[in-house]
Amino acid sequence: MPGSLRATGSASPRSGFLWPWQRAASPVNESRDPALPLQAPPGPRASAVVAIGDVHGCVTLLEQVLSEHSGSGAELIFLGDLIDRAPEPEGDRRVLRRVWQLQADPRAYGFAAVTVLRGNHEQVVLDVLTELGQGQANGPARQFWLEHGGEAALLPLLRENRAWLDDLPHFALRGDLLFVHAGLAPGVPLELQHSQDLLWIREPFLSCDDHGLPWTVVHGHSASPDHTPQRFPHRIGIDTGACYGGPLTALRFDLVSDDGAS
Repeated sequence: MPGSLRATGSASPRSGFLWPWQRAASPVNESRDPALPLQAPPGPRASAVVAIGDVHGCVTLLEQVLSEHSGSGAELIFLGDLIDRAPEPEGDRRVLRRVWQLQADPRAYGFAAVTVLRGNHEQVVLDVLTELGQGQANGPARQFWLEHGGEAALLPLLRENRAWLDDLPHFALRGDLLFVHAGLAPGVPLELQHSQDLLWIREPFLSCDDHGLPWTVVHGHSASPDHTPQRFPHRIGIDTGACYGGPLTALRFDLVSDDGAS
């Protein structure tokens, strides 16, 4: 199971934050501290990472991306939001099964490893499943999920794989790169970041000139209006709106080893 970072010394800067559906309802996931981000374990000895933006059930585009990088020996890092808003039949289910297949034996497909990060859509599903476990068949999280591209027919599969969802990390560090779904709170040390920001933030992260952390942040979540990656010195956004007719972006990052070799 991934390790975790817990804020120490002072309270999390967003400790009073409520999920979108909790602002008008009682919390649905009281057993979990939403301020506690999970970190992906250290990656394998791979010379490169291929980061894949928000898939959102676009299984045809995913297969195209995989074919381009199969055999590369890179680690695949999915930036979250594998599901919801699928533009093709059974897209969510097919994407999940494909990713699980890759994770089960990455080397069979020419990858060093396959890491899947948690997106806000995976978090919403977790809260839907928590509601169901508490006897709420149509609670606020479920309503929010269905209004934002969720598919009720997918719930049995998601329930069967609840442990996998629970273990999805919020971020991964690889060399001088920080991979995360949405971004982070500028000026806040990594150990004090709130998971809500890692999953949902747009501003002030997107418009800041320098987030103040010593990594280039590679993220998804905020689809670029021109369907191309957004490149800045401190962040690279690769949600290019696959579910809205744009491409599914996969960017390769060559990693620098401790001895300076790439």
